[in-house]
Amino acid sequence: MKDMKNISRWVTILFVLGFLVILGLVVRAYFSQYPALTSENLDLFIRGFGPWALAVYFLAYAFSSPIPFLAPVLAATGGLLFGPLWGTLASILSAAVTSLIPFSISRRLGREWVEAKLKGGRLDRLMQGIDRGSGFTFVLLLRLVPVMPWELQNYVAGVTRVTVPTYLAATLLGSTPLTLCLTLLGAAARQPTSWQFFASIALTGAVVLVPILIVYIRSRRKEPQ
Repeated sequence: MKDMKNISRWVTILFVLGFLVILGLVVRAYFSQYPALTSENLDLFIRGFGPWALAVYFLAYAFSSPIPFLAPVLAATGGLLFGPLWGTLASILSAAVTSLIPFSISRRLGREWVEAKLKGGRLDRLMQGIDRGSGFTFVLLLRLVPVMPWELQNYVAGVTRVTVPTYLAATLLGSTPLTLCLTLLGAAARQPTSWQFFASIALTGAVVLVPILIVYIRSRRKEPQ
């Protein structure tokens, strides 16, 4: 188990360094052309990249895939950079495809790898979900009820027997509601005093909390009286 923790730590460090390198290069390129961060300058900067802007965004997603809590930030960034429509499409597709990185790592290294990243024997309780339904349903619920960070969801799914096509289909479907809300939030962040910004915050909160509340209520009802 100790070896698994060490491997997990070093893999995470390498991906963090890769992500920071990409971020640093983009920030340097921006401020070498523009003195201040404004919506107008940001639009010009993105258009200057052309189709490569999406490639850089995808690469950032790839390096962030094993790093906790970065997926929501990148989804919102997609809305800020590309607008609500293209930002949503770019974020959903990038997140789903790059999630195969931690998925494949955990599938190759196995259960001990995932247990090294989880605490309190949570893996056994999560794996029981497959016994109660299909792999598609299990992954779909992981995405719809975000009780753990995105990258941990990918690790857990990797040690199941769910096939890659089924995993991708459930991920695309299950991640769409929250990703859409986050990209709307990012797009509205250009005008943080607008009603759209506050509405997107409320919508994001509802999409996160409502499924968790439903699962909690159902679990309470199933408890023996």
